[in-house]
Amino acid sequence: MANNPVSVSFDSGFGALGNVWNIAAPKNGEVKLSGSSSMMEWATGKSAGHGYGTYTVTAKIEGNEPGPAIVLWPGDNKWPGQEIDMVENAHDGSGQQYGTVHWNNGGKDAFKTEMFEGVKGGVFHQYQLVWEPGKMTFKVDGKDMGSITSHVPVDYAHGGMNNTIGVLNNNPDTSITVSHIDFKPLGSSTPAPTPDPTPEAAPAPAPSTGSGSSSGGGSSSGGAVDWHSIAAQVTANYQATGKWELPSTSAAPAPAPSAPSHDGPVDWHALAAQATANFEATGHWFI
Repeated sequence: MANNPVSVSFDSGFGALGNVWNIAAPKNGEVKLSGSSSMMEWATGKSAGHGYGTYTVTAKIEGNEPGPAIVLWPGDNKWPGQEIDMVENAHDGSGQQYGTVHWNNGGKDAFKTEMFEGVKGGVFHQYQLVWEPGKMTFKVDGKDMGSITSHVPVDYAHGGMNNTIGVLNNNPDTSITVSHIDFKPLGSSTPAPTPDPTPEAAPAPAPSTGSGSSSGGGSSSGGAVDWHSIAAQVTANYQATGKWELPSTSAAPAPAPSAPSHDGPVDWHALAAQATANFEATGHWFI
């Protein structure tokens, strides 16, 4: 089974978490679990659920005792096994929250935990788990709460097993309310664009239209170059003069040659490489 993304907002039913027990229908985009109740994706085999990636759940835990939990349950529905708890309450009645990785140790349950320092119940938090080869990282509201690097399970695509997403409560004095569940496979995020060609392969820096000035070359003193500004200036100059080049600027200390021009569309990759090389040489972004 493919390691597919999933997003559940509880606006109209339980979505992918169809294995539901003792829960009222979602209301106002939220579902509340109290008493003894649970909802989960169906655990039908090792390929069920999801593997490496980022799991995000927006939820509110109420009560200080053990009972509420966000669980990634073993895809083969066997326990003890590779259960991963994104959050649960400590057993000392303090209401302190923590994350856990469980594994089967010769037929007995074994586990490692990471405590979530400073995280309080009674309010919504964004709980997040990043599962990657050899590492489990827990986050709350974007803050790193710790990582586990031993006994980390391998997902189905790499010869191991996936886990299904679930939420449960098993205490009459606690509850957990969930408003959103999201999973994105590892590597599904779009990387930030980078200049091409790289600075090492870039041509020699072109003459500046003004060292460190904020006009003409779209430069700044140490920040990222504003390519939208440069594009607008070059386009306006072409419409006015018929030349693809940066206009000269009266703000510069003295007239300076513009960026190289040609008869076709401007080569933005070359301009990016020149600006990067200039910044590395002078500490200023300019063309």
